[in-house]
Parts: sequence; C-alpha cells; structure tokens
Amino acid sequence: MSGALVWREAWAGLQRRRLATLLAASGLVLSLTTALLTALVALALADTDPAIPEPERVVLLDFRSTVPQMATPWLTAAPLAFGPMLQARHLPLGPIARTAVGGLSVLHQGRVMPVYLQLADAELVPLLGLRAEAGDLAATLRRRDAVALSRGLLRKLWGELPSAQALGRTLTAKGQVYTVTAVYPDADPRSPLAARGTFSTVGTATAMVGFDSPAREISDDELDALVTANGRVYARLQPSAQVEQVAGWMRDAFLAHPRYQQLPAEWRAGREPAQFRGLPLTALPFAGEPNAERWQLVGVVGAAAGVLLLLAAFNQMNLTTAQLLQRQRETALRRSQGATGAQLLQLWALEALLPLLASAALAALLAWWMAPAVAAWMGIPPGQPVADPMPAPALAGLAGTVLLLWPLTLALPAAVALRRPPAPALQGRTASEGPWGRRVRQTLLGVQFGGALVLLALAGVLAAQQRHLMAADQGFDLHDRMWLGVMVGPNDVPNLDAFAAALSRHPAVLHWAYSDARPAADAQGRTELVQRLGVAPPAAAASAAGAPAGQVLRMTTVSPGFFATWGMRVLAGQARVGGGETTVVIDAKAARGLGFARPQDAVGALLTGGGDLLQPGTAQRRVVAVVADVKLESAVDDARPQGFLLSDQPQWDLSIHGRDLATLRTVLQDLWKAHGPPLMIELASAEEQRASLYQLPARLTVALTALSALAVGVAMLGAYSLVADTLRRRRTELVLRRLHGAGPADMARAAAGELAVPLAVATVLGAVLAAAAGMLYLDSFVDAVDPLSGLALPLVAAVLLSLLVTALAVLRHLRLAWRLQPAQALQ
Repeated sequence: MSGALVWREAWAGLQRRRLATLLAASGLVLSLTTALLTALVALALADTDPAIPEPERVVLLDFRSTVPQMATPWLTAAPLAFGPMLQARHLPLGPIARTAVGGLSVLHQGRVMPVYLQLADAELVPLLGLRAEAGDLAATLRRRDAVALSRGLLRKLWGELPSAQALGRTLTAKGQVYTVTAVYPDADPRSPLAARGTFSTVGTATAMVGFDSPAREISDDELDALVTANGRVYARLQPSAQVEQVAGWMRDAFLAHPRYQQLPAEWRAGREPAQFRGLPLTALPFAGEPNAERWQLVGVVGAAAGVLLLLAAFNQMNLTTAQLLQRQRETALRRSQGATGAQLLQLWALEALLPLLASAALAALLAWWMAPAVAAWMGIPPGQPVADPMPAPALAGLAGTVLLLWPLTLALPAAVALRRPPAPALQGRTASEGPWGRRVRQTLLGVQFGGALVLLALAGVLAAQQRHLMAADQGFDLHDRMWLGVMVGPNDVPNLDAFAAALSRHPAVLHWAYSDARPAADAQGRTELVQRLGVAPPAAAASAAGAPAGQVLRMTTVSPGFFATWGMRVLAGQARVGGGETTVVIDAKAARGLGFARPQDAVGALLTGGGDLLQPGTAQRRVVAVVADVKLESAVDDARPQGFLLSDQPQWDLSIHGRDLATLRTVLQDLWKAHGPPLMIELASAEEQRASLYQLPARLTVALTALSALAVGVAMLGAYSLVADTLRRRRTELVLRRLHGAGPADMARAAAGELAVPLAVATVLGAVLAAAAGMLYLDSFVDAVDPLSGLALPLVAAVLLSLLVTALAVLRHLRLAWRLQPAQALQ
C-alpha cells in the first residue's frame, strides 16, 4: 500500500470506529493534560531569574543550627556576619553581598503606609544583574539618606509617574527624610529578592536601601551575631573556586570568629553548633521549607498523574485489542489480497498514532488554558511565566510520552491479531484472543481498577485528616473569632486607646485582646529557658545533656483579656498586670514540666528567664494563673509548654470575639475608620487562619480527589470496553441461555464472570497499598485522625464507590444483552 493510501485507510477506519476512538482519546487527553500541567508547574518552580549572570556560579551561603532545642533545618539564610568574615579572608569569592528584609512605615498623604524594605550591599547590583530604570542603584545603596523605589511602589505613591521624574522626590519615615535616587523594575518572581512568606502580600511595592541607612532596624550587635540567621549572603565563585569548598570556608571563618568562644560551653563541647553549605542559585528553588512543601505537592500530584497516564495507556491497549479482534475478517481479506504483516502493522500503527497526536494536541491546548489557574492554586506568583510561551522541555516531554505510548499501546494487540490464521476468518469463523489474551486484558483491567482504587482511597484518607485538622481541639476556640493585624513594625505600634475603648463599648464585641502572635496561624514562636527561683528543677524537666537545667517554654506576649477572647480554660488564678512585677500565665504542661504537682500550685511562684540563646536569664516573672493545656504548634509538631507574658501595651495583633463573623468584620472596619490611627489593617477569621496553616494538606486533598475521579473514569472505560467485547463474543451463548430459561440475573452473573477475578484481586491489592500509603501519610502528623474514621472508612467507601461506578459502566451493555433477540444471535 502506498503512503497516501495508508493515510486514507487509517482515517476511514477511525471514522468507522468513532465512538471507540473518542472513548480511548478522552482518557488519554485527561491523563496527558494532568501530566503536562504537573510538568509546567515543576518547570516554573525550578526556574531562575534570567537576568542573573551565570546563576550556577552565584552561591547562597546556607546555615543550619545543630544546637539542642535550637536545631533547625537548612534555612536558605545565614548570619549576616559571614559577609565581612569571608571578605576579610581573601578567598576566591567576589563580589560578596548581604541582604536582609524589613519594613518602612512611610508617611504619605496623611496616612502611614507600610512598605516592604530590602537592605542590600551595593555589590548586589552586579552580582544579581540588577538594573535601574532611572538613577544609579549601586550609588543609592552607598548613601545613608537615599532610597530606591520599585516601579510598583512608585505607582502606589504617585501613579503613572515616569521613573525619571521620581528622582529627587522625598519620603518621610519615622521623622527621617529619604531622597529617591533610583527607580528599579519590579522584581522578577523568580528572583531571590522577590517578596515571599510573610511579605508576599505586598506584591511589587518595595523599597531598597543600604546597610548604612537609618532605615535599618538591625542593630550593630545583631549584624555581628554568629548563630542567628538574620539575612542572606551571596557570593560569586571565581574560576578557581568550587561550590563544594564554600562549606569549609564558612566553617573556618565561624570557628575563628572571636564570638565563637563566647558561645555556651555546652554548645562547643565535643560538637559543633552549626553546619554550612554553599547553595548555587540554580539549586535555590529546591531548598528551604516552603519550597519543600511545594515540591512535595508536585511530587504527589506527579506520581498520581503517572498512575493516571498508565491507566489510560492500559485502557487504550484493551480497546485496541478488542477492535483488532473484531476486524479479523477485514484483516484476513487484506492478507488474502497480498498485504504483508509489515503493511498491516503500518496501517494499525498509523491508526494508533493519529488519536495519540490529536490527544496530545488537545492536552497541550487544555494545559495552556488551565496553567494560570493551576499556577495560582500552587502559589506561583501571577507574573511568573508558566505556559506562555509553552516551555520547550514540556513540549519535548509531551512528544516523548507520545512516542513511548505509541508502541506500548500497539505491540500486544498487534501481536495477538497477526497470529490469527486468515482462512477461518474468511469462512466467517472469527476466533477470540484465547485464554491467554483474555487473561492479559483482565490483568490490565485489574491494574486500572486497583490504581484508581488506591488514588480514591488516599483522597478519602487525606479528606478525613483535613477535616480532623480543622476541627482538632487545641485548647482554644476558633468560632466567631477575628484577627486584626496593624500593618506597622512591632516597634512602631501607635497608641490604640481610642480604638480599644470603642471595642470595649460595642455590643457586637464580646472580648478582645492584644498579642504579638496569631494563635490560629503562627505555628512557630520564640522560646525561652525558664527556671523556678530557688528550686532545682526535676530531672524530667532538664534540658539535653550538659545544658542548663530548666523548662523551655514557647513565649507569647498578650494582654489579660487574651484567654477569655480565645476561650482558654483558666484552671487557677487570674490573669492580671500590675503589682510592680512582670506577670506570666503558663499552661498545665508548663506547670508539670516545672515540677508542680498540681496546676494551682504554680500560682504565685516566681520564675526566672529572659536569657538569650536558651541560656538562664535573670528576669523575674510571677505566675498569676494557669490555663489548661494549649497547643499553638501545628499538627506536625509536638505541643510545647506555653508561657504568656502579660502586658497592657498595644501589640500589632488584635484578637476579637464577637457574636457573628459577618457583623464583626463590618464593625471592625467601621471602628477602625472612626477611631483607629492612619494605618492599614488586615482582617481574617480564625478559621481562615487555621486553613492557611494547612494549605499543603488541603491542596493535596483537592489534587488527589480530582485525579482519583479521573482515574476511576479511565478505569471504568476499560471495564466498559471489556464487557462490550465479552458480550459481543458470547452473545450466542447468552441467547441460548435465555432460550433455556435463564433470566436477566443469570445473564448478568455470566457476563460479570469476566470481571469478578480481576476486580477481586485488584480490590485486595489496592486496599493493601492504599492502607500502607494512608498510614505513612497519617504518621507524618503528631495529631492524626483515628484509624477507623481516617483509614478504614475511606477504604470501604472507595471500594464501594468503585464497584458502583463499575456496575453503572457495564449496565448499558447488559441491558442490550437482555434485549437481544434470538434471531440476531443465531444468524
């Protein structure tokens, strides 16, 4: 057959089998779209700022503490002291530049506007390829009274003012006047300088000053700190340097620093208090806890997408096998007219390739259309390119997947079809694929069903755990609680007496309080070593070997109304400020850790604390109350003993308990406009904050639920096609059964025999795999849902739902078999 004839024959064959082709292509489109979207997100997360020259030669100095009770993961940050420390050692590194983040409260049009502030050395400009739209950025960072504005901040301050016209204008912050001497483009979302984490809500409205600027809030002592990761230090590797050498250089500088000998002796005895590494900027997108969470999500979704793609491939293989068996007479006619096996294989290969190419093209279009929404859901900034233009590696991966699926879905069906002798088919006696072929197809269906069952059960486990996380009792109540955040630095909180008085008077407000943390959202907090004055702590409360004995408390500064606002149960005493001494409330865990037999015994006790670096302090605090156990940590961390320093001074976090959330939100906005200072605020409910704490589990739940639904759909297409082929092959047998008195139930049991064994095996194996994966997931939480409702019930529900959908998928063909007339089958 000529090439043109093969194309026409292939197209005509697809037209004749339009429904089967569409069924197979639909599963491929869904699976390819999911896989392509996952690849697009992964490529976007791994990308680096193209403006940085040779990013693989620019290293971030990374640091982690190994001190007991202060151990940290890799922080993608380091003590800023490493900048001058390494410069003084004349290493093959240069330039070296430091960065740190902060805030600047700018007085603008009678209101205080919070601005995200980037502190940077002038050497950062060539190091990261920074440029200015107007002015000299490097010179700005060397001046004390100068400030550089991003284009986004310039627009926020003065509208669409040309960058050059902003030069020479001034900003006032805390009584200091700064002159605008440079305007720079908004940071690329892939830049290491892009605002993230707490500051991600500021968008592109940022400012930049040098470390000599009065806007710097980091003290000279903090700049010289040796174990506090208070910023980032970047360096360019010279041609003679290798990234593996950076850790040794950092360690040598660390050990030689004069402050190293001032560290607590127990930190240095037989051990080193920190570890170091150089992290190339090309590896930075894969490092750090926030990135680790996103990559964990991408990994889980990618694995599920791979399972979905495999199920779609098996489904395509089953459908192709059924089609070629149905075409035995056609195949025999072609072979009797001289067609060779190679020519038949060429025709079938083209028939298999065309749907694959169409599916890939449609998947690329769908992925391009859906990419912005998926990227936003993954937390990728809107300015970062994801699929516009479509990355070449993603298209190459899509093409490679098609080339892999092409022989995978064709080889077995073609081998089965080519083994059939043409003579029986020409006589009208078409053969089935035989027991071996039928078992292979049943096995493939079992794999499809089992894979879908695993994803569906895991989605149920994740959903049960997510519900548990949102409803878990942590010792305080979230219902009808709001958080009001004052957008100002913690040291710049103004007088809020008028606003506080208005809150106390309003009938919609039941309780309110100040704090320096958000109980529903802040899973980490400052810690402090606390000891009972004049009493040796019990051995159980001692710190790690060699460390000072005492109880480490997580400390939060709050006003006395904090406990009533959050519904914390007071076991003994009364929260109060006064008496000429610092007062503190502790929870029952802390009381037990400090050696008190009963919580009420702690009331009136005098504690000492306030030391730096988890060392004993001399600040005295009087325990005035004890509350029931409280957990401010997330469900993946153990509950720490809690301490609450009492203060009636304004804090930048306010907690408000009202009668109704919708009313309370409106009341707070109105009261702030009427009585609050000219500052911006943020409002959020406690439930919203709790949900933000568990965004990763929530996203995993949504992703797996969607993918499991797709997997079930693809698996059911396989069941649909297998039952259709079974009834086609056995319709004579089924009609004879009817003639001998068999009813619909008997015929259904006969047809279901094809599915019983593979579905039973798949159910058992799928349930075992799902249970193992579910237990592994739940084990990652300290606070996990109980095994019955979190594991057993989702497994049972997944099995029942899968079997129900399978029954619905085969019902149509069973109904056709019930209505089949004897004359139709016995012709």
